[in-house]
Amino acid sequence: MEIPISARRLRAAESLNAALLQSSMRKIFPKKNDYGEASFEELLPELARFGIKTRGRFAALMTHYRKRLMRIDSEPLDAWHERYYRAELGDQFVSDALRRQYWFAYPALVRIALELEFGDEAVTCDRFELLLKGT
Repeated sequence: MEIPISARRLRAAESLNAALLQSSMRKIFPKKNDYGEASFEELLPELARFGIKTRGRFAALMTHYRKRLMRIDSEPLDAWHERYYRAELGDQFVSDALRRQYWFAYPALVRIALELEFGDEAVTCDRFELLLKGT
């Protein structure tokens, strides 16, 4: 006799794709962090590198670090970064982000969660280059 698989388990085993990443993030994190035009597609190989290939594994990672990510996201900026972001992103965006206490879009939150879970091994080249430039 075959034991039926629950709908929850079937969903958890579903392979990740860009649309599924974004919809999962919308269920876990505030809408204010859903901005920008970053590609969720580019996150798939980064996640797969650490064995995160299913909806369940991804949701487990993000929910495990949710509170910590929200604390990191709401940390105040120093004066240098505020000036830099005003020049790059505009006064209106920075004023809104300061007022509502957020900085990171969904893809950045995913990358930070990977760094929290897997350490320096998860730092992407782009983020490392930004650190070298002092941004």
